[in-house]
Amino acid sequence: MSTASITKVTRKFQITVPKEIRESLSIHQGDYLAVITNGDELILKKLELPEWDEIFEKGEKSASEKGITREQIIEAVRKERKG
Repeated sequence: MSTASITKVTRKFQITVPKEIRESLSIHQGDYLAVITNGDELILKKLELPEWDEIFEKGEKSASEKGITREQIIEAVRKERKG
């Protein structure tokens, strides 16, 4: 389903996503939108960011597959932080 609407650019170059579009795409305060240009078109795309638990789970799985332990990761982070 396609929806069209008109919005105005403010003096601070901000725009408001119209209510009917926000609701149809479940866009909420704090969500991220990618801004893409295609010629003279401006495209906004809602980004679905993973939760921290999902990121850590994938990281632990990847490390496990490579034989890297949690202790090795912690030590590498400590070394990096010390410079």
